[in-house]
Amino acid sequence: MSKYQNKVAIITGSSLGIGKALAFEMAKRGARIVLNARNPKRLENALKSMQEAGFEAIAVAGDVSKMEDCQKLIDKSVEVFGKIDFLVNNAGISMEGTVEELDAEVFKKVMNVNYLGCVYPTKAALPHLRKTKGSLIFAGSLAGMRGLPKYSVYSSSKMALTALAQSLKIELDGSGVHVGIAYIGFTQNDPEKTIFDKDGKIIAQPKRDFIKTEPPENVALRIIDMIENRTFKQYFTPLGKLNAFMNRFFPFIVESVLKRNYKSRT
Repeated sequence: MSKYQNKVAIITGSSLGIGKALAFEMAKRGARIVLNARNPKRLENALKSMQEAGFEAIAVAGDVSKMEDCQKLIDKSVEVFGKIDFLVNNAGISMEGTVEELDAEVFKKVMNVNYLGCVYPTKAALPHLRKTKGSLIFAGSLAGMRGLPKYSVYSSSKMALTALAQSLKIELDGSGVHVGIAYIGFTQNDPEKTIFDKDGKIIAQPKRDFIKTEPPENVALRIIDMIENRTFKQYFTPLGKLNAFMNRFFPFIVESVLKRNYKSRT
């Protein structure tokens, strides 16, 4: 029997991209899925595609930056499926703009979604994860290893997840709950993916033609590997592992490369 058979997985931000791909991969292995996103239409489309594939799933719309929505997400999941085995904090949003030019509200909006949007579901789900000795996963980023120019708030929010995961790992020691943080690299964007511009307006995610991106299905498989092996920390892709090594042992080289790259694009 699969490790996922009859297990219940909540995946935030699962109407598209990595979250949706992960939902399908876990469902293929027998898990019952709880989809979550802010956009009801996209969420309904994701649920329909899962049901058409014969998977057992429900959708709970809500904003992870609001504690009441997160409590509703957890309560509904337990009401329908009776338990929670996996919580993957995947929901997030990016931005683009220098610290000087960014509207002050952008800082708050990004931190609310990317950081508090992981704190709130986690806080609501922990009593249930303790019962099942389940897994708690945070979708971090290679951008959370070093502050990136024009992505300062995004980098800050992802760095904060490292501290959160480290704290929880110690607090939950001996409880049987697995904590993991995935340092995800550049991933192929869904056409509907959006970010904040410097004024706080929602715009389409710019294309990343300057670097090789990884399919979301590959990222989903790596996260599943972390859950199965109960890994705490994993750097995705060879570039990510090189980045981690260089940041640790040769930070001055990384800074020099970032400076040259930034100046060449401005």
